[in-house]
Parts: sequence; structure tokens; C-alpha cells
Amino acid sequence: MMKFNWVLIMVLFSSSVLFAQNNHEREHRIRKSQFPTIQKDFMSIGQNTKQVRYYKEVDSLETTYILKFKKDRLNYLLSYDESGQLKESGFRIHEIDIPEDTFLKINTFLSDSFEKTRIKRIFQLYPVTNSQSTKSVLNNTFQNLILPTNIYKLIIVGKKDKKNIENDLWFDAAGNFIRKRQALPLNHDRILY
Repeated sequence: MMKFNWVLIMVLFSSSVLFAQNNHEREHRIRKSQFPTIQKDFMSIGQNTKQVRYYKEVDSLETTYILKFKKDRLNYLLSYDESGQLKESGFRIHEIDIPEDTFLKINTFLSDSFEKTRIKRIFQLYPVTNSQSTKSVLNNTFQNLILPTNIYKLIIVGKKDKKNIENDLWFDAAGNFIRKRQALPLNHDRILY
């Protein structure tokens, strides 16, 4: 009887740990003073920028700092880690900006995975790799190049089992699925009822 209780406790504990591993994220706006010190590469390229905003994104795995701004009628984002190193850069695009074959493959994945989907936003991202310098990644971003290393991030609302769930989905340049993260609803703690 004592052994059964111990096994039951271990099963309950391990199942709660498994359910706690979901990768949820929450993004909120911060002040410039709370943003980590970044390299000068952005400062030299970041001329004629408008609507510069600073965000902190916290999920179960890491903390990311995001710099969002508008330049030449495009909405850009630069993601940094806590030490101020660039992780990825990108800009917001529309469905028509994705190559036709790639979008067809992405659309097939969405229709197979969800009953119904609505795309809220699409970003074309340029990840920083060990072989590239920060400056070359930023140059690729501001030239809007379509490269085989590009990643497309889709923020969608997908209906599955009669529930609407907001997800972030990542696809490579060929339209192959990379990963998925369920987005948390917006935080409305500041609102008093």
C-alpha cells in the first residue's frame, strides 16, 4: 500500500512537470533605459527611423528584448538577448510578399493542422548565425533580400476542437514547418473594472 502511494505521487508529479513545459510567451513594452546596451551597428543603419519602441518578451525558456521601429514604410524588429547581442532581425510582410511555392506549402500545413485559420501578422526574419556578422545580417534585412536562410514567422488564430488558439508558427524559406509556440492572451492587469 505504501509503495502504491509513492508511485501515485511520482506519476502525478511527473505529469504536472510535463504539462508545465509549454513554451508560452508574453510581450510587454518597456522604457529605453530598461533595454540592454546594443552594438553600434543598428545606430549607423538606423537613420530615418520612426516610432521606435522597446519590448521585453518573456517565455519559459528565455528573455528576449525587441526593438521595433518604422523605416521606409516598413515595420522592422530587432531581437536581442539579455547581453545585447543581436539574435535575429526582420520586418513585417504580407502574404503576397512570400514566394508562391513557399506560401502554398505553408497554407497546406495550416489547413492540415487547423479547422480554420486567420493570419494576424507575418514576419520575414533573418537569424544571426555563427558564420555571419551582425552588420551583414542587418544589411540583408534593410535590403529586404530573399535568402535560403530566411524564416517566416506567422502569428495566427487557429480553430481546433472548437477552440480559437493564437499560435506563433515558424517556417523556413522553403515553407517547411520548424516550430510552434502558443501565445498567451494579452495582459490587461492595468485595467480596473
